[in-house]
Amino acid sequence: MKNGMKKTAAVVMAAMLIGTGAVVPAAEDMGIFSQTAIVAEAASVGKVTGLKSKTLSNSEIQLNWSKVKGASGYTVYMRKNGKYNKLGDCKGTSYTVKKLPNATRENFKVRAYKTVKGKKVYGEYSANWNTATNPQACKGLKVSSVGTDSVKLSWTKIGCTNYRIYQNIKGEWKEIGKTTGTSYTVKKLAPATKYQFKIRACKQDDKKTNNNHYGKYSGVVTATTKKSDKITQADIDAMKAELTAYSREKAEYIKKHYTEFWKYGTDFNTLEEFFELKEGSVTPETASYDAVYTVPYTQSSLSDTIEVYKSELDYLYNKYGNTYYVVYIQDCPSGNNVNPNPCWAVYFLY
Repeated sequence: MKNGMKKTAAVVMAAMLIGTGAVVPAAEDMGIFSQTAIVAEAASVGKVTGLKSKTLSNSEIQLNWSKVKGASGYTVYMRKNGKYNKLGDCKGTSYTVKKLPNATRENFKVRAYKTVKGKKVYGEYSANWNTATNPQACKGLKVSSVGTDSVKLSWTKIGCTNYRIYQNIKGEWKEIGKTTGTSYTVKKLAPATKYQFKIRACKQDDKKTNNNHYGKYSGVVTATTKKSDKITQADIDAMKAELTAYSREKAEYIKKHYTEFWKYGTDFNTLEEFFELKEGSVTPETASYDAVYTVPYTQSSLSDTIEVYKSELDYLYNKYGNTYYVVYIQDCPSGNNVNPNPCWAVYFLY
């Protein structure tokens, strides 16, 4: 009667443990009293918690978890074809999975076990952990085309979720965009300017998270945007400043006689003050000028255009020794007979 009660108790405990996920050795492998002892031990095997990972490379993932009190070891599982298959056992709380394909998502579970009478008695599985290996390093990055304000990059396709594009901005690499394709156009760049770019591939753990794994950076490519045919106000301002400075150096007469000139109702004490007054008040509408010199311009001939105007200044100072202010620049005025347009007009004022 007593043996019958013990057997019944053992069966009941075994049924309870099976309901919790614990694995109990078959009854035919041992006597009922040994099975009862194993069932009791199995009841104390805790569930693995805190399962996390660290992606070591494009083929290795290191799993880590919290220690289970009293556990003899742990068994690691990876899902394949919808089923969790055993990878191996370990004594500690870390396990490195090797020889994985690059840029692939993997799912893992771990459970603890106790060894009783030479048999493994398992606790519950841990929660599923999803992670991924790193992609390969990107290869084949090149500059496909260059515009005045854009650079198109392209590269070789590899396995990944997306590609991240980086630009060297003031000595620091900054991410400027991403794409799932194998090309990307960087826009809003300055003309005639050198830029550096590189890329790397990214693999996400799953579509709902932002836990990213990156491959190594590609090599760096350099591109110089084309010169623009469009003349900006900044171009005009720079040209005016350069020619104004040049004309000041040529104005020998004014350097000697500026204190004798009409002061526009305002006192000035230095030659610099005199020039500033002139530059702030004299225009073609308020002063006399002998001629309007016009030269067609394009970005490619900007420096040549400035040299042409400098030669005109030299001519003017040789012709009019008492000229004291000579430069005023604007777009060619309406009605001015200039062919072809567009052009800059430079007025030599007196």
